[in-house]
Amino acid sequence: MNYHFLPQETYAPLGPRELGLAYGSVQRLKEAGGIRLESGGRELCLVCIGGQTGYRCGRKSGTAVMNDMLYVPVDTVIELDNAAGQMVCFGAPCTRQYEFAHIPFAQVDGDSRHKVYGKAENGTLRDVWNFIDESFPSGRLLTGICMGRDGGWTAWPPHEHAREREELYVYYGMGDSFGVQLVYDHKDHPYTTALVRDGHLVAIPRGYHPNCGCPGGGIHYVYCMVSTEEGERQFMDLRTETVFGDKLE
Repeated sequence: MNYHFLPQETYAPLGPRELGLAYGSVQRLKEAGGIRLESGGRELCLVCIGGQTGYRCGRKSGTAVMNDMLYVPVDTVIELDNAAGQMVCFGAPCTRQYEFAHIPFAQVDGDSRHKVYGKAENGTLRDVWNFIDESFPSGRLLTGICMGRDGGWTAWPPHEHAREREELYVYYGMGDSFGVQLVYDHKDHPYTTALVRDGHLVAIPRGYHPNCGCPGGGIHYVYCMVSTEEGERQFMDLRTETVFGDKLE
């Protein structure tokens, strides 16, 4: 099963079967102008990964700029009207209708949803912005952005949460930089050992999933975790690889 997708492979909708997942789906919208999305039985999270995009959703309208997120509930239509924008759309099945929300990066960056993990001395310092966290009303989604330092590790120490959540990473804003993404239960037989660049996608159905950016630039990605049980969304409900300790450092 392939869990690593190149940018050109993500413009068509990718469902759970293609991704090797049980619930999550994703599609990258290279040019977001003139697109009408119907959520149907899925809740969606759209992330602006380039430029800006105008939107209309019911009586609400506005502009999503770089790093902003839009939460779209089930049985809802959203229209995107600016061809200069680039968006990635995550989805997950949901049985309850919540409220549409535009979540600006500037707002998240200015409050407690902006976290700093790790230590500079061991190369694990990184910023995490939790846009859709446990306090946000949704069914399965936990979404945010992670930015590592040049040459640094994120998702460290290695941890896994397969019983609770599967996950998707989309790497963006990396320019000519690259990173290495690992996904494994056992290091001798990894699910994924991938060189990831701007626009790549990695699906994480299970396993430990640390990554590292090259010294010429840090790794930068949007994450989407999808809960296996609707309504159960605890960000820190996970298990750390025993040899590396039990804290996210």
